[in-house]
Order: sequence, then C-alpha cells, then structure tokens
Amino acid sequence: MRPGLIVGVNVDPVDVGAGLRMAARLGYDDPAAQMVVEHSLLRWKRGEEESGERLWLSEYPRDLTSWKAILAAAINAGRSAGDPS
Repeated sequence: MRPGLIVGVNVDPVDVGAGLRMAARLGYDDPAAQMVVEHSLLRWKRGEEESGERLWLSEYPRDLTSWKAILAAAINAGRSAGDPS
C-alpha cells in the first residue's frame, strides 16, 4: 500500500478471496478471469481504484455490473473481517 493510505479512511478494506468467490458465482471461474479479478482487487486495495476498474473492463467483454458486485462483496467482507490481507 502506498504511504499515507489508511484502510477504512482513504482506501477501502478489501477481502480478495471474497471477491474471487463472487466472481466465480457470476461465471468468472476460469483461471484467467480469476487472475484478472485478483489483480484488479489488489489494485483497488492499494488505492489504485481507477486502474483496477479499467483492468477489469479491458479484459474480454466484462461488464461494469459484475465488477461492482465483485467489488461490493470484497469490500463488505473486508469491513466485516477487519481487512484481512
């Protein structure tokens, strides 16, 4: 994480595993899609929100609705668990 970022203050707590599970439920369960989900969520977790979202949308014909569901699951689980890293 970049200096100056504080989880829960100016960067979201993200549980990457929860995001990966949501992606699989939405049909993105192949290894390539899971790798893109993981990398996108890790970027978001580092405070690189725009680049994480752009990465997701640039790979294959992915949609914004799926990304928002994946991200919501990851952030919700991160908040519930106290940001597991």
